[in-house]
Amino acid sequence: MAYEASQMLAEHQAPQSLENHNSEYEPTHEEIKAIRLVDKLFSRAKNARKAYDEKWLDYYRMFRGKQWKEARPSYRHSEVINLIFRAIQSEVPILTDALPKPEFLPKEPSDFELSKILNDILDCDWTSGNWSFNFTEALYDSHLYGTGFCKIGYDPEINDGIGGITFKSADPFYQFPDPYSKNINEESRFYIEAEPKDIEVLKQLYPKHAQFIEADLVDIMRKEKGMSDQVKFKSPTDNRTVLEGSSAYELEAKNEALEVTCYVKDMESEEEEVPGEMGPDGQASPSTYIKKLKYPLGRCLVVINGVLVKDEPVKEDNGKYPYIRLVNYILPREFWGISEVEQLESPQKIFNKLLSFTLDVLTLMGNPIWVVDNTSGVDTDNLFNRPGLIVEKEPGSEVRREEGVQLQPYVLQMIDRMKTWFDDISGSTDVSRGVRPEGVTAASAIEALQNAQQTRLRQKSRNIDAFVQDFGQMYLSRVFDRYDVPRVFRITNNDNSQKYFKFHVEKRSDEHGTEQTVAKIRPFNQGADGKYYEGLEKEYEIRKMFDVKISMGSALPFEKNKLEDQSFKLFEAGIIDAQEVLKNIRYPNAEALLDRMQQKADAEAMAEMQAGIPPGGA
Repeated sequence: MAYEASQMLAEHQAPQSLENHNSEYEPTHEEIKAIRLVDKLFSRAKNARKAYDEKWLDYYRMFRGKQWKEARPSYRHSEVINLIFRAIQSEVPILTDALPKPEFLPKEPSDFELSKILNDILDCDWTSGNWSFNFTEALYDSHLYGTGFCKIGYDPEINDGIGGITFKSADPFYQFPDPYSKNINEESRFYIEAEPKDIEVLKQLYPKHAQFIEADLVDIMRKEKGMSDQVKFKSPTDNRTVLEGSSAYELEAKNEALEVTCYVKDMESEEEEVPGEMGPDGQASPSTYIKKLKYPLGRCLVVINGVLVKDEPVKEDNGKYPYIRLVNYILPREFWGISEVEQLESPQKIFNKLLSFTLDVLTLMGNPIWVVDNTSGVDTDNLFNRPGLIVEKEPGSEVRREEGVQLQPYVLQMIDRMKTWFDDISGSTDVSRGVRPEGVTAASAIEALQNAQQTRLRQKSRNIDAFVQDFGQMYLSRVFDRYDVPRVFRITNNDNSQKYFKFHVEKRSDEHGTEQTVAKIRPFNQGADGKYYEGLEKEYEIRKMFDVKISMGSALPFEKNKLEDQSFKLFEAGIIDAQEVLKNIRYPNAEALLDRMQQKADAEAMAEMQAGIPPGGA
């Protein structure tokens, strides 16, 4: 079945060749070169990925509980207690409980105020775009397939036509990195995303080439995750895929086309003429020619069934590919990570078989056979095992019921032992699920056990930190490149008050002709009537990129409890103040609470002064 799944995966990812797929399309010589380049790189990336993706569909089905491949008789049990689902669903909520947040830090002291504004802009975009959900999708992908992906883009249509940065999860099935890359933007010469899209959507995206775009895929890619275990064979005589328990799908009824987007570091060069300098005699020296890269930051190519619909230089993100990788477990010096299901698949199957075979024994032996002489005069059709059944027979004959085979005690012990082994491999224990271990009552001892048994989650948390670090750098680059139109941002402060400001970035030249990037911020101030009015605009010159720091409390629940306990103890010892305690425990409306505490202290001090009590109560 693994071979069958890999064959289906390869079949629906792309046609065998992108070149000359559309007979009506007549590309130029340069377009032919570009199409061949994409075709060559795509084939290379597909062949390299086969070593990692051959069981992805199996992993997906295991997570969904479809864990029996072979067909079994109806009287045999095929039960599933999905321990893989439990293991993954125990980890993902913990990892997303306190998502690490990128915090922008200035490289120069003068940019400190701008860094605070950039952090506010990120908070606004993250909340309004519901980016936490997209991140969670990528986190699930990393657990199922070993590697999750997100893509940072820009949509000019959102926010009432002003446009905005987008952050979406990308399906690992459609990602094809450079086989020699260690990360998406590390030692990577190209990166390809090949995604099937509806034919009408593609024609709207590329109207200049709409007449040449044809459907070349049936919409089976999205269905096959749920039904690929039903696929039996593809007929060798006609273009039909026969599915068990369903009608045949006509692969001729195509309604999708594969959009192959290729980002490549193209080393193609071109000559640029440099005019000669004017001499003292008024004569210009001969022009010279220098070679330079035609695409210094890279090249973006899009091919749909053999038609080059897009070919343009990359101008954003300093030439970085707009994708971010999230790894579940690291494979040293490998691009792809290790799936959570990969190590749990075998013990899960053994557990299912032990359980199902035990139920088979209970079912068969719970209804023992009857032994009836053919001269007994008993109609065997009436032996239906009803409690209190009276059987009348002829004298001298025998009617007896055979005793069922007893279930051996080691069977249940083996099931329990198998579950323990599964938990050991998955790293999931009773302590991590909030169950108090037997024989341990001291809070400090339980806390120590929790810390010791969450090493895997801490490693995954560090992998998430690396993901968020890459996201922060790429997001900041997009803000400086794309937010060139004034737009209003709303921020909710810790005291639940609202803060509004306009922000945009301008690029201009100074008196020496040097290009400058300037951020302009115009705050809104609330008047006495409760309305907001525009304030004075401030300018900040962006000299260098900002550092990205991961600011977070631990994502592990017991670590947060530990931090709270430590904060209260330090407060009682007088080492830290109330403000630091509220910050550590992330108390809502902390600023408003501190203001009330200060007002109360001031009122008490004033009352003592009026009563003639000296400061300090002496």
